[in-house]
Amino acid sequence: MAGKRLLWLGRLELGWRVIFLLGPTAAGKSRLAMEVAEQTGAEIVSVDAFQIYRGLDIGTGKPAKEEQNKVRHHLIDLVDPEENFTAADYLREAGKVLQDAGNRNVPSIWVGGTGLYHRVLTEGLSRAPGTDTEVAAELDKMTTNELVEEIRRVDLVWSEKADLKNRRRLIRALAVWRQTGKKLSDWQEKETVHGPMAEVGVWVLLPDLEVLTGVIRERVKTMWQKGWVEEVRGLMKRPGWEECPGSRAIGYAEVVDLLAGRITEGEACDKIVVATRAYAKRQLTWFRGIPKVRGIEIDPREPLPKTGVEMLVRALGERNFLG
Repeated sequence: MAGKRLLWLGRLELGWRVIFLLGPTAAGKSRLAMEVAEQTGAEIVSVDAFQIYRGLDIGTGKPAKEEQNKVRHHLIDLVDPEENFTAADYLREAGKVLQDAGNRNVPSIWVGGTGLYHRVLTEGLSRAPGTDTEVAAELDKMTTNELVEEIRRVDLVWSEKADLKNRRRLIRALAVWRQTGKKLSDWQEKETVHGPMAEVGVWVLLPDLEVLTGVIRERVKTMWQKGWVEEVRGLMKRPGWEECPGSRAIGYAEVVDLLAGRITEGEACDKIVVATRAYAKRQLTWFRGIPKVRGIEIDPREPLPKTGVEMLVRALGERNFLG
């Protein structure tokens, strides 16, 4: 029933002024979204898998309190780091925000870099059953290479599109297979709840990857100065922190290693830059594959591109936002 309600939201209320602004980490999405929001009265909705966790502020690039005071933000600080938060949970919470914004006739900019969240909002979510904890525990005993070998054997279609370095996704796909005898790719293709935002226009920031790498390094240094190490020190005091979902955010494990004396600050910084660059490269590949996507060339080191700002302001001013 919830799936039908969300589908209704997306296809009936075409007067809502809604856009996606996606892009790789450190590309300048938040800066651009804030400028456009302040010019249009729009609110910002996070499309980020780790900004939903309370306490993960500096390392996830969460908007500062000053920014949140200027522009209303949604879908951040939803759960504690120890809590599991699935794509289905995100879709449910996003539906509430979409409904509320529509009721108030307020435009919204859906900003982030989590491709999976964009996909469930647009393409929908499979009806595959939730992961059984015992099955997940059994799969978690396997190495990542073993998981990859098995998923390639049982579901080649899914494995060719997936991030095979993401253990959580690998375990999910294999758990569905073991629990149902049906491939996750089949569930996704034939048993899907439609997304509410299938026809919303998508803009993607497209920085040069080498330029972005330098920006990422400077960003990590800035996070250090803002107190990222102290943030992680506080999180480590929480029971079971190193195994909890929130600890998987890029960079947090490296800061833990630094605090434990296993690596130096320079080594931690280098590892975080390498991991973030690799993630940004995967994001760019994913976003370029979105149908009807509009690219905005951007240099994160420079002032915001005037044409990009004007394009998004104009899009939010149009009642028909279909791409």
